Amino acid sequence: MGLAALTLHLGRYRITTWYSAPYPEEYTKGRVLYLCEWCLKYMASSFVLSRHRAKCGVRHPPGREIYRDAISTSDAGQSGRTGATTRSIFEVDGKLAKLYCQNLCLVAKMFLDHKTLLYDVEPFLFY
Repeated sequence: MGLAALTLHLGRYRITTWYSAPYPEEYTKGRVLYLCEWCLKYMASSFVLSRHRAKCGVRHPPGREIYRDAISTSDAGQSGRTGATTRSIFEVDGKLAKLYCQNLCLVAKMFLDHKTLLYDVEPFLFY
C-alpha cells in the first residue's frame, strides 16, 4: 500500500499528495512517484520515465474531446507558457480505456480521502 505524502512528478509539475493510494510498494519506496502526463502510467524513477516518454505515443486522453477553448495570452503568461494553447475536456469510457481510468482513480485517491472506486471503472464515464 502506498504511503501518504508522496510527491507526484507529473510533466513539469511536482505535487505533494494528501493521502495514500494503493500503488505497489516498489513504486512508492523513493517517496517520488513518476507519472506519464499523457497515459498516466506510473514509474519509480526518472530514468524509467524518460525511457517511457521516448516510446509513449499518447498525446491526449483516450477518449472523445467534448470541449476545447483557447487560453488567452494573459492566462498563458501566468502559467509560464508562451504561444497559443488550448484547454480541452475529454469523455473517457471506463469500458474502453480501463487501465487509463484505473490509473486516473489512483491519482485521484491521493487527493480525496474517501475515494473508493479504484478498479471497477467499466460502468463509468470519466471527464
